[in-house]
Amino acid sequence: MVSCGRFAQVSSSDDEEDSLAKTRSQGQNSRRPEETMEGKMMKREKVSLNEESDGEEEETERKRKKDDEETPPEELEPDDAKPVGEPVKVTGRGTHYWQFEYGGNRYELEDSVLLHPEDNSLEPYVAIIKDITKKQDGRMIILGQWFYRQEDAKKKDGGNWVVNDTHELFYSFHRDEVPAESVIERCVVNFVPAHKQLPRGTGFIVREVYDTVAKKLWKLTDMDYAVAIQREIDLFVDKSLARLGDLPDL
Repeated sequence: MVSCGRFAQVSSSDDEEDSLAKTRSQGQNSRRPEETMEGKMMKREKVSLNEESDGEEEETERKRKKDDEETPPEELEPDDAKPVGEPVKVTGRGTHYWQFEYGGNRYELEDSVLLHPEDNSLEPYVAIIKDITKKQDGRMIILGQWFYRQEDAKKKDGGNWVVNDTHELFYSFHRDEVPAESVIERCVVNFVPAHKQLPRGTGFIVREVYDTVAKKLWKLTDMDYAVAIQREIDLFVDKSLARLGDLPDL
């Protein structure tokens, strides 16, 4: 499983305006041009041209204001992710929070979410938010605990672990950090023991845990996990069964 691609930020600045200098030279005659008939005509023409120029500028300004009023403003891009509420703690990694906001939605610890993949041709990644951190440089980062799709779950001897339902995922204990802006939306993940019938149309299903080191699968009910890990899995199962109702045994 690989993490989502990083977001590069490109900053730009406006060029300073160049100052333009205008020069004018005028020959010295024995009589000033405006004292002759031709000079008077030139002067009248010059005034007339200036009046027309002022009128054109006023008309242009009126048109510009009208266009501004009729043209709807461009849609703004969503703001960067922002923390919500008071910090939970501060560590060398940054300031940690319970929630963050992005794209008009709020996300919090233990939410299951879809994440943008590095390659747009791939299915979105699925993870549980385990930590929300604001780095010292201002970036919002989430720590995700990853689910694996069958095409990502490799066997030690080659090939992939395969399931019959495309909505079935494998839980794992692999964690990785990604930008908070990687989040697409929340999703529902149900942990269903192997002896229960699978529900239909209720989000993703998890029945097994993928060991990313040994590249093996373990059932949710296996008792070989560490105590804290087993407690976490049991909690996921209890929450799922409470949400799904009483599922019949196989």
